[in-house]
Amino acid sequence: MKKSVFALLLCVFVTSFSWSQEWLTSFKFAKRLALMEDKMILAVWENSASYAYPVLIEDNKGIKYEVKLFEDENANKLVWEYFVPVIISESNYDQLAEDYLKDKSYQYKERFNDDFLKVMDPNGNIINTKALDEYGILNLTRLIRSYALNLSFLKSEMTSYFENKSFSSAFRLAVKYLDFATYAKDDVKKEIVNLSDIYMNEAKTLLEKSNFDNKSALTQKIELLDLNKDLILGRHRKVYRALKKTNETSIDKINKSLYAFLQYASLKGIGKIEQSLKWQGQVSQNDLNKIKFITK
Repeated sequence: MKKSVFALLLCVFVTSFSWSQEWLTSFKFAKRLALMEDKMILAVWENSASYAYPVLIEDNKGIKYEVKLFEDENANKLVWEYFVPVIISESNYDQLAEDYLKDKSYQYKERFNDDFLKVMDPNGNIINTKALDEYGILNLTRLIRSYALNLSFLKSEMTSYFENKSFSSAFRLAVKYLDFATYAKDDVKKEIVNLSDIYMNEAKTLLEKSNFDNKSALTQKIELLDLNKDLILGRHRKVYRALKKTNETSIDKINKSLYAFLQYASLKGIGKIEQSLKWQGQVSQNDLNKIKFITK
């Protein structure tokens, strides 16, 4: 009941904001709203929003024109249509850096710290770590094309992790992100895989501290899922070589189906069709449905 009331109040509140085209100023609120609306967050530091922020917008003919993001009505309509926009207070920097920068790459830290717009998932993890800027000016239309993701595919796992961070919720969200990357456009696959890594690394840390009875089997599953990432990114031969070094008898029973999928997909990906058929019968239908997206 409390959640239903909160959701209703949230909808009323955000409707008033979207009508006025004002960006949110509460990061916590923005994350909750993004979760509800299955959207990514578009965030910027407070100091960066205090000046005329130029962006490029493309019209239907592909002609680019420059506008001031926080002053142009059309630009802000686009932002609210595709993202949950938020201006993050500089006073939150130290806490957010502590929460989000541990074990992150140099590239990730650079985007976290810079003045550019940051596209985040509802948990606050950044996806757009590669540059999309043209002559120092961000192309808002291209940003939308690449990163305005509909997260409904991740709804259950995203909500579970949002509400309760644990090995299980982090692991399941990481795996779901890999599935999401499988079906995603090529230009954003790698960055979705990078998001998956964030949650998988968290799951690894929690697994190491656990006393689960099947800890070794879960560790093996995570290692096999690392190979699945390579398949998604088109590195079929790398997966093929890695699997040649494995001993099938060492694969735990809970990982047999995943192992068979990796064998089948990597062999098919490098053109060894006849050899791949040996594994096809051991692959789940759900995984078979992914093959055309992995071996195209």
